[in-house]
Amino acid sequence: MSKNKKIIIAVAIILVVVLVGWRLYEGRQQGGVIKIGALLSLSGDAAAWGQNAQEAISLAVAEINQKGGIHGKQVQIIYEDTAGDAKQAVSACQEVTSVDHVAAILGPLTQTELSSIIPIVDKDDVPVIAPDYIPLQNRGNLSNPLLVWMDAQTEASRMAQYVWSQGIRTVGVAGTLDSWENTVSTAFAQEFQSLGGIVTKEEIVQPDAADMKLPMAEITATHPQAIFLGTYYQFVNSTKTLHDLGYKGRLYSIEVDDYLAGQTHEWTQGLQFIAPDFYTSDFMNAFKAKYGVAPGLPAGQAYDAANILFSFLDRGESQSNILQEMKNFHEYNGVSGELQVTPDGRTLLPTALFEIEATGTIQRISSLN
Repeated sequence: MSKNKKIIIAVAIILVVVLVGWRLYEGRQQGGVIKIGALLSLSGDAAAWGQNAQEAISLAVAEINQKGGIHGKQVQIIYEDTAGDAKQAVSACQEVTSVDHVAAILGPLTQTELSSIIPIVDKDDVPVIAPDYIPLQNRGNLSNPLLVWMDAQTEASRMAQYVWSQGIRTVGVAGTLDSWENTVSTAFAQEFQSLGGIVTKEEIVQPDAADMKLPMAEITATHPQAIFLGTYYQFVNSTKTLHDLGYKGRLYSIEVDDYLAGQTHEWTQGLQFIAPDFYTSDFMNAFKAKYGVAPGLPAGQAYDAANILFSFLDRGESQSNILQEMKNFHEYNGVSGELQVTPDGRTLLPTALFEIEATGTIQRISSLN
């Protein structure tokens, strides 16, 4: 065999070895990742919630990957912006399931969005763990989605009981047609009436209503001792309008965050609300070290949702295994507190009473369970 032929054969062998080696490496790289979809409202009216959730999920992923991932595989999150819109949530869900072939989904964050993707995940048996809430009557499958959020009816009822305990006997209620806000407003009103209280006027408006003067005037005209605001979308408009109308009664609400408190503190000093209790100090410190700010809602619940999913994946990476783990799931001690899923499918978490101070800071008053 000539010297040139030997060189050509040697080069060919080297190329084959390199190509095979690259294919094997590429295969290992592809097999070394667990893909998870995260459907979050990263723009629009609920962007602050979505960004808080994204940061918390990213923190959880960084922690698990630093420990070697799951079965030696790194966790990869594919974030999709839903903009708080049901149609975009459906498109995002189809993208991560049909194109990215994710093992599971985290999110969405609103009841309308979550309800919109249920037909897809039911048909394809895709596990969903969401820092969100859906009424029991709207859930065919009580284990999927797995909800890592306080049952809205229970939370609103707790607040009604507190308002009654403060000697309030007449109350006006304001909410919107958003599914969660409508549930909250209705549950508060029903519980308050069951205790013997009188709801003088209940105003339910569109979430994007531009003017709250008429509904707030309708409520104040009934002279209630207090007004309950079961709304995030219209919280700023409602409280500003009540201030302009000169309303002097007590104000109560549900799940006010730092953004709302900061926007309204000039006229909401003393407003009390119920919300998930403070997160554990370890999580608070880790979040602040990474992002420079304290975690807001729903960061702790999103962090817990991610870690619950990781625990399922650790016991088996197939979707069928995750779904079975979700059926057997009843409690979890996370950074949001002791989460419990009742036999009838309600998710319960520790809640507390908070108050907005003159500076816009939020002060915890007491537990409210």
